This record gives sequence, structure tokens and C-alpha cells, in this order.
Amino acid sequence: MKELKEKLNQIIDRQVELVNRFGSNTLSTADHYNWDKDIWNHRHSIVDKLIDLGFNVDSQMNHGVLDITITANLEL
Repeated sequence: MKELKEKLNQIIDRQVELVNRFGSNTLSTADHYNWDKDIWNHRHSIVDKLIDLGFNVDSQMNHGVLDITITANLEL
């Protein structure tokens, strides 16, 4: 379980890094053998953590692929 948490935290850290650099990023996942099963199984926890970190998160399912769009929260 510790290795899984480390892996998921690395994925979250990478998304945060990309969003901070570019303003937004998309993480895609699917329930398919060629996709990372851990991201799919724990997608809700990943999204919850990104929201807790203050990012705007939107998701959309397209042809069996879940696209999670993460954007920096800009205060206007």
C-alpha cells in the first residue's frame, strides 16, 4: 500500500508541476489493459487531492477514456 501511495503522490506532484508551469493540464485514464490501472482505480482520490490543493478540476468521459482537466485557480 505504501508503494501505491508513493506512486499516486508522484502522479499528483507531476500534475501540479505541469499546471503551475502551463496553467492547465489533462490527465487521461481508462479501464483498459493498456492503461495504468492504479490511476483508474484511484481516480476519485486523485481528483479530491487536486481540489484540496486549490485547483479547478473538470472531467469528461469520451469513448471510454476519462479526461481530467486541471487548471490553476486564478483570482480575478
